[in-house]
Amino acid sequence: MSYKERSIWVSLAITIYIWFNYFSTIYHSVQSQNLTISIMQSALLSVVIMTVVLEILHHIVIAIIDNKNANYDEDERDKKIALLGANNAYYILSFTTIVAVVHLLFPFMSHHIEALINLPNEYVIINIIIIGALIAEISKFATQVFYYRKGF
Repeated sequence: MSYKERSIWVSLAITIYIWFNYFSTIYHSVQSQNLTISIMQSALLSVVIMTVVLEILHHIVIAIIDNKNANYDEDERDKKIALLGANNAYYILSFTTIVAVVHLLFPFMSHHIEALINLPNEYVIINIIIIGALIAEISKFATQVFYYRKGF
């Protein structure tokens, strides 16, 4: 397994773990009917801090373990795999951006969602964008892992 592939695997695991915690916190708050703006803001802040810290630590650990390949430049294969992953992520992110805009322009279509979670419309839109970015990022990593495993 190459240095780049190993790094992608760890980033994928970190992303899934952190965002699973975020959405489980939001879900449990909705179920107990105590979801507030401050709970959502603190959950988002913890996601940002955890992501930065864990990504830095993971790059340090992988660089220590495989120090020979830590400064390895990308070859054509790495660039093509990264491009394929970015293309898939772009389509997903574009779609969810359109969904957020439609939600903003036609709020009556999803009025029951806002009543269910008891948050202002802005926070619903933020979560639509977050979900889109998350799915796009996971799609990017999964596509890259697929092509590294499949081979080019």
